[in-house]
Amino acid sequence: MSAVDALQRQIERDGFCVVEGVIPAGEVQAINAELLAALESNRERSEGELAKTRSRGHRIGTPGVAVLKQAINEVQSFAPYLADRRVLDIVEAFFGAWARISCTDCVANMPGNARGYWHADWPYNQTNASHIPAPYPDAVLHLSTIWMLTPFSAETGGTLVVPGSHRWPRNPAAGDMPEVDNEAVYPTERHVEGPAGSALVYDSRLWHAVAANRSDQPRVALIVRYAPWWLNLNPTLVGRPEHQAMVVETGGKNYEMEPLDREVFERLPGQVQPLYRHWVG
Repeated sequence: MSAVDALQRQIERDGFCVVEGVIPAGEVQAINAELLAALESNRERSEGELAKTRSRGHRIGTPGVAVLKQAINEVQSFAPYLADRRVLDIVEAFFGAWARISCTDCVANMPGNARGYWHADWPYNQTNASHIPAPYPDAVLHLSTIWMLTPFSAETGGTLVVPGSHRWPRNPAAGDMPEVDNEAVYPTERHVEGPAGSALVYDSRLWHAVAANRSDQPRVALIVRYAPWWLNLNPTLVGRPEHQAMVVETGGKNYEMEPLDREVFERLPGQVQPLYRHWVG
C-alpha cells in the first residue's frame, strides 16, 4: 500500500490525517511571523466584519481567535506549498484532477481564547445560509486542511475533533441534536497534535471545534480547503448571483470568499495558479 493510499484510508476511517513537514522547518517561522503581522494590521477591519454579522443575530467566530480572510492577498510566502504533492495527491485520490482551493484564511488562537462549538465546515455547517440539508450523503464532497504554523498540542489549543464523526448524517452546529451539547466536551474528542509545518487534512463533515490555548504564545494556522471541480462554490463567492440571492438578500450568514487580487494571482507559482483561477477579482 502506498503512503497516499494509507492516508486516504485513514481519512475514510477516522475522518482526518496529519501530514508532517509540508512547510520546511527552516521556512515556517518566517511565514508565521508574516501572517501574525498581517493579522494585527487587519484586526480592526476583521473584527468589524464579525460584529456586523453578529448584529444580525448570527453566531460567528470565537472570542480570543483572530481571523484574516483571504490571507493570500496579504502574504504569499506560503503559496508554493499549497500545491505540495503530499497534499494534492490526497486531494486527487478523492476528487481526481482539477481540484480548486475554496478557502485560504489565517486564524490565531490567542492565549486564553474561549473554546468553540462543534461544527462541520461548509457546505455542511447548518448555520450557513448555503448548506447541504441533513441527513448528508455518505460521500466526500469537500476536504479541509489546517496548516500548523506553530506546534499543535493540547496545551497550545490543537484543534478538537471527534474521530469517525464524518460518517454521521448530521452535525450539532445548529443545535438541532438534543442529545449533543454543541459547546460541551464530547466523550471521544481528542486534540490534533503535530509540529509546526504539518498539515491536518480532513473530510469537511468531521465534527471539530476551536480548542482553548493554555500557552503564552499564539497558536497560528492557515485554513485551506480543497473542492472538486464540480462542487458549486458560487454561494460562497462575494459578488456571484447565488451569493446575492442566498446570503445577502436573506440576511443570512455564510462562509464567504473574498476575491483574489489579480496582481497577487499573477505572482503565484505556475503550479498554484490553477487552484485559484476561479476566484480572481
